[in-house]
Amino acid sequence: MGRVQHSLRQKRKIETRAEIVRVAFDLFGKLGYENVPVESIAEAAGISRATFFNYFPQKDLILREVASARMERLKSSLAAFTAAHDRPTMSKIVEIVLVITEENARISRHSKKLLLEVVMRYAAQGPLQAARAQAVEAITEVVARIPRRKQPAREVAETLFAVYIGTMLEWLMSERAPQNWLKDTMQTRLQLLLEGVA
Repeated sequence: MGRVQHSLRQKRKIETRAEIVRVAFDLFGKLGYENVPVESIAEAAGISRATFFNYFPQKDLILREVASARMERLKSSLAAFTAAHDRPTMSKIVEIVLVITEENARISRHSKKLLLEVVMRYAAQGPLQAARAQAVEAITEVVARIPRRKQPAREVAETLFAVYIGTMLEWLMSERAPQNWLKDTMQTRLQLLLEGVA
């Protein structure tokens, strides 16, 4: 019985944390990061100010959480793919990256500036560096299972990730990118990469 209660409590904590992040990101996108006080986030999430600080001792830690969550999404997609396929291909890896790219575009449609701030603020810090290393490792594991590659799996994974991040940053910095620019450009660049490593 105690284990079930502990599990339910953990599940509620995870859900509350995710709700705080979701609500905060939505408010930041609409009003701007600097214009959203902790009290507004807590109220929108249905929690007290004290509860907010139990999860996030500083408001800016939410931004780090958003960036880490996107890296985690990439890793979990690759893990699910690996579990479901005995023989991965570079084309399938590219498909996964394109799905994540489309999600990023949807999430940041109204808040590109905010996502850019997240990336610029935390790109060199420990948690994001660790998340990047884990994402590259996950890609490397999948690429290593592909037969007849020309280049080492690690180099392919690092290059793929660099194209992904570089294209995302270019899109985030562009105020006037056409609606489908991110997806189309990512697809073109990843296709060029694919031709070079297949």
